Amino acid sequence: MTGDTTSVGGAIDAALERAEALRSLSDRPARVRIMTIFDDDRSGLTINARIAARTPAEHRAQEGLGTRRIPWDELDARAGELVGLVDEVVGEVTLAVRNAPPVPRPSRTEDDLEPAVFDDLIDELRQVITQSALFVLKTHPANQVSRELGSEAAMLAGLKFAALAAYTGHVGLNDAQDELRMAMREVMRNTRASPEIFSRRQRLNS
Repeated sequence: MTGDTTSVGGAIDAALERAEALRSLSDRPARVRIMTIFDDDRSGLTINARIAARTPAEHRAQEGLGTRRIPWDELDARAGELVGLVDEVVGEVTLAVRNAPPVPRPSRTEDDLEPAVFDDLIDELRQVITQSALFVLKTHPANQVSRELGSEAAMLAGLKFAALAAYTGHVGLNDAQDELRMAMREVMRNTRASPEIFSRRQRLNS
């Protein structure tokens, strides 16, 4: 093992230790990754930092930020920069998240919104999504799966659809989780009120 290799390895270890130290100092820690990339345009040792976004605005605020690269042919000479680059990328995404503008949900900001009409829209969309799910479960080549497995597949598909809708609708993670909890409570309440319906489990939208 050469001295240069040891120097680079030691610098990477120090950078990882710095990243862990920064995580312990923040209530919104950044995940730091040190990656080896072999590509014509991006070849080199890449340091990337990302903070788990709680809102679409926080996600967008970090786009294009928090990444530094040292080309392979410069790594031996610049290995000593790695700890400083960790500080740079973490600071960059931390500032971006801190300055991300709050974006209220449209249902809380549109003055001309009629709650009854909005509720009707929600119910109609729910029915269409449910009917589409039932159609797929009946016609898909895997339609012989158990009802339990089919329901799980429908749930996962619904969550992915909900995540996309939340992102485009500027609905943050906390709000989305709250809505899911309320929806689950409503289902449980309906189950207790009409257990015979759910015991037969005839429909996803029972």
